[in-house]
Amino acid sequence: MYWKHIAIGAILFIFYWIVLPIAVVAIGGYMDSHMIPEWGKIAGTVLGWIGFTFGLISASYALIDGGGVAYCCPPKKLLKCGTYSMCRHPMYFGFILYINGLALKFGNLGSLIASSAFSTLIVLFTAFYEERKLLKKFPEYEEYRKEVPAFFPRLPRMDDRCPPLLFQLLFYVGHVISWFTWNIKFEKECEIPEKGYMVVANHVTYLDFAVIVYTLSRFVSFPISYFHFERNKWLLKLVGSFPIKRHKPDTRAIIKIISYVKRNGRIGIFPESERSWDGRFIGVKEGFDKLTQKVPKPLIGIRIEKAHLLYPRWGKKFLPGKVFARVRCFENLRELEEFLEKPSVSPDDRYPSYKGVEKYIYRCPKCKEFHSISSSKGGLKCERCGFEVKKPTVGELWNIHDEVYSSLTPCYSEEGELIDPYGKSLGKRVLVTFSENAIKYGRRILKKEDVRTFITEGRGEVFFYSNDDRMVGFKFKSALLWSDLVKKFWNIS
Repeated sequence: MYWKHIAIGAILFIFYWIVLPIAVVAIGGYMDSHMIPEWGKIAGTVLGWIGFTFGLISASYALIDGGGVAYCCPPKKLLKCGTYSMCRHPMYFGFILYINGLALKFGNLGSLIASSAFSTLIVLFTAFYEERKLLKKFPEYEEYRKEVPAFFPRLPRMDDRCPPLLFQLLFYVGHVISWFTWNIKFEKECEIPEKGYMVVANHVTYLDFAVIVYTLSRFVSFPISYFHFERNKWLLKLVGSFPIKRHKPDTRAIIKIISYVKRNGRIGIFPESERSWDGRFIGVKEGFDKLTQKVPKPLIGIRIEKAHLLYPRWGKKFLPGKVFARVRCFENLRELEEFLEKPSVSPDDRYPSYKGVEKYIYRCPKCKEFHSISSSKGGLKCERCGFEVKKPTVGELWNIHDEVYSSLTPCYSEEGELIDPYGKSLGKRVLVTFSENAIKYGRRILKKEDVRTFITEGRGEVFFYSNDDRMVGFKFKSALLWSDLVKKFWNIS
């Protein structure tokens, strides 16, 4: 139905913005043959482009913010974002500029008279029909009408709940790209409200946010780890994201999330806090239940399936294929957790490519040598003992990793590169030794009891945060290896 409405809207858009204006300009041209002066043609070009752009942006806000398709399906909520914060009828205003600009550019005095008369009809239609219809449909329209002019725009009002222009551009570009890369299929098992809500999804790839936006076809703001936010701050701000600290409770970000949803904004949250390495649900982080208690219900749960096969955390590149998204609404967090706990892939699935799997299988299960596994598109092999598995299923990889994990001992050393909180190299490599009670790096020692939090980023970055909030970060061959060591012997996750 979504694409059907888009197709109908596109046909009607062609009629209203191409066929109808040309007809009005052409018919008016027979009324009077006086030509428009050159300066008028220049003004017509400017007016035409401004009007067309204004109308196009307004149609985009109607779709992404209100779920409405221009000329086909009206929005499901009262629009107040972007051009709708400037005037109440921005598409009509843009069309008036456009059709009169067209008359100036390509027509004559008769064309201008006809376009002006048609514009007058639009204003009268809006005043005596459209306004009354909106007053009946939206109780808050009366207050909105007092604040915002009908046609002559005021300066736009900034609102963090509104989809930024760059987000809108990427929204459409992403839809086109998805035709050639990920074929996303979704099933909605509940009615998604138009008021504010929190989207809670499993986290399996860097592109999960795109799957969520594609599935909901709405603007959703995502809190992003400081590690990634600082690397791409200029871009992430322009698409409506904001930073959040993973290593400790971030009061400012939490307050923003709660306030945002209560003000009818949409927030996307990954309760695992990091991407899964193998498609299995990592678990909800401590404190997430308190956050969900303070936001309006329902919680919108989205389970992303099969995407892990195409872009695993340990993988080296993004691959095309089919992705599925299951959408349900929840009032209870426990039911939401049960919905997300199911693995996003089947144990019988196979990966299109196994390149990079040595980040996940960081030790040979046969000879017990660390970092001896090499990977290829067709599987993995130990360069030391010759252990080899060709095109293993997801379940077989789970078993190999779990066997490797169970055989870990609290004695391990590896050379690592010191990095700052945002993953930037500090230009120094040190030998890092893990034991049951401490980590020694160079001449320094970090005791187990002094470590408050441990987190991983990417495929190789690991960070230890002490009780006094000091941080030491390393880049290793596999972040998962260190995560498993800390989880198994220090009981820190």
